[in-house]
Amino acid sequence: MIQRLLTHIAWPIRVLWIAFALAPNGFGIVAWILWAVVAIGTWIHHPISLTTVRCLAPIVVFYSAVYALSESLNSLNIAVTTCGIISLMLMFTADYGSAHVQAGAYGNERRFLLRIPAPVVLPTLITWALFATVLVTLGNAVQSENYLLGIPLVLAYIAMSWKFAPQLHRLSRRWLVRVPAGWVVHDDLMLAENLLIRSHNLSAMDFALADSEALDLSGMTRGVPIQITLREMTDVRLSQLGARLLKTMDVLHVQAFLVATTRTPLN
Repeated sequence: MIQRLLTHIAWPIRVLWIAFALAPNGFGIVAWILWAVVAIGTWIHHPISLTTVRCLAPIVVFYSAVYALSESLNSLNIAVTTCGIISLMLMFTADYGSAHVQAGAYGNERRFLLRIPAPVVLPTLITWALFATVLVTLGNAVQSENYLLGIPLVLAYIAMSWKFAPQLHRLSRRWLVRVPAGWVVHDDLMLAENLLIRSHNLSAMDFALADSEALDLSGMTRGVPIQITLREMTDVRLSQLGARLLKTMDVLHVQAFLVATTRTPLN
């Protein structure tokens, strides 16, 4: 049932994204390239595709919305823009994220995407805004044939991609993973190394209580975290960010910890 849902959620997005481009939308060359890259990403499920789709689709929808507002607001423009907005909203659902990360799983893995830690939301938005600004400006420069401005913008985009794209992609590579041997927390944002919990050492896994004293590896994100309780103490090696957020040492000996998944692993 779960796998069927994860497979079928992609189809409304694909159909809406194609419909989004079937009417006048004011796209220039850059916007069409971005649209095509997103369209390919909706057909090829993978964590890389998830990062690509979620980073580029908002820019394309922005192009269409600006065009619709600058032209007469007829029913066709409104319908096309609405298709893009609905498609974009579906791209940011937990089910769609799960479909992409699960598609890249190995063997009998079952991956549960982790929620973004609250302290990195603003830096992530700022980084994405810089990318978006460069791409929108580049699109306008190309459309107006201002190549003297376009060439430096291309170089700036390449440099920014080299520097910041891996950081944005890290958010699509944070999982709680069920494997035949037990569970693994794969999160290089909060952890210095993966945390393996073998089945025989797992005592309980349930929604955390509000007054839980377990180590919070969720990054203070929204939603109710999952508490994983162990039979024996285990070492947790935190990343520099994790240690700074928790205001503690980089290596801890714990018997319970919290993670926050976008979909519950408890069913």
